Order: sequence, then structure tokens, then C-alpha cells
Amino acid sequence: MSTNEPPPEQPSAAPPPPPPPPSYGEPSADYGAPPPTGGYGGPAYPPPPAGPAGAGGYSAGTAWKYGWDKFIANVGQVLIAVLVLFAVNVVLSILGRLVSDSLIVIWVFSLASWVISMIIGAGIVRFALDITEGKQLNPATLLTPHKLGEVIVASLLIGVLTFVGLILCVLPGLAVMYFTAFTLYFLMDRPELGAIDAIKASFDFTKNNAGSVIIWFLLSIATWFVGALLCGIGLIVAIPVVLIGTAYTYKTLNGQPVAA
Repeated sequence: MSTNEPPPEQPSAAPPPPPPPPSYGEPSADYGAPPPTGGYGGPAYPPPPAGPAGAGGYSAGTAWKYGWDKFIANVGQVLIAVLVLFAVNVVLSILGRLVSDSLIVIWVFSLASWVISMIIGAGIVRFALDITEGKQLNPATLLTPHKLGEVIVASLLIGVLTFVGLILCVLPGLAVMYFTAFTLYFLMDRPELGAIDAIKASFDFTKNNAGSVIIWFLLSIATWFVGALLCGIGLIVAIPVVLIGTAYTYKTLNGQPVAA
């Protein structure tokens, strides 16, 4: 047997199977994939909604401009409110002196003047809040007793504390005026609050927003001072501008919406 025979032929490799036909309607590669992850492997939730605008969007200059713009836009009704307040005080003061020389009668008329001033003052504050809420102004608001008992109690307490504070080197009186400046706004805006609670709420509000409120407080005093210098007539403009600006300050720093 010859040893030069070729080796037996090796079988060739099997051909690869044909590719599978394309399938239609097959879910995409992302179907059923686990949700995307955020930091540290946790699920990526959408960001929380932004909170209401507060002190971050507030400035005393913006508050003053808002008060001025709204005064101009509602000048007729606002002037009526302020003039009624002045007229009532003047008329009752004159009547008290004309009716009798008795000190008791004068005191009675003075008390009546003060109570009516409180009604109108609370009405003007409610008026200012209505402006910031975009409500239709109603002149009857001025003479509507809004929580009259609570307004009188709060005004008496603030008046006594301010008087005592002014006697004690003035600065304590100014501190009382500062910390209680928003009492009527809380009373008119928050039906559930009484006089004491509204004073406490004003104290907390001014303390927690001291940086913004102090600037507004000083700007308000400057506005009143300039108004008084103009023979008192300037107060007819200064009073509503400050009250509306204070309503804007109250609403904005409390995170409540303000009508444009």
C-alpha cells in the first residue's frame, strides 16, 4: 500500500442560517425598559412645582409704584374714601364744640368721631385689599362695619401702647407702630382672626420679613411726611398710596397673588 495517498477530505462547515424575517409591530428596544434613574440610582422624578412668589419678587419701590398706579387708576373712588374720612372727623369735631361747652359732650362727639374713623379706616384697608385682588370697588365698603368690635379693640390696644411707647423716648412707640402696622390687614383679610391674634400675626409678619418691611415702613413715613408738608393737601394722595402699597406688601410677602 502506498503511503503517498492524500488524507481523507474534511467536511466543510455548515452555512449560517438565514436571518429571520422582519417582524412588524414588535415593541421597540426601549419597551419595558426600567425607568430612568436620578442621582444615586433612584428614580428620576419631575422637579417640584415652584412655590408662590414671596419676598424674592418684592421691593419697597415696586410696592410704592403699585400704590401710585392703582391710586391713579381708581382716583375718583379712592379720593372719595379719603375725603369722607377727613370730612367726618372735621364735622364731628366742629359739632362737638358748637353743641355745648361741656367737656363731656365734646368727649362724646370725639368718641363718636373716633369710632366712625375706625369704621372708615377699616373700610379703606378693605378697599386697598380689594384693589390687590382685582375686585370691583364698591363705595359702600367704606361705611360697612367690618368686624367693628375687633377693630375697636385692636385700635385701642395699639393706641395705648403707641402712646406709652412715644413717652418712653419715642423709639418704643415707633417700634409699636412698626410691629402692628399690618394688624388691620390681617383683620380684614382673615375672617377667623380676632384683635389679639391679628396683632400677633402682624408682629410675626414684620419680624419674619424685617428686611423688606423696614424699608417699606421708612418709605411710608417719608411719603406721609412729604404729604404733610404740602399744607396737608398732599396727605389726600399720600394716604391711599401708602395704604395700597401696604396691601401689596402684605399680599406679596404672604405669597398671595396680586392683581396686575
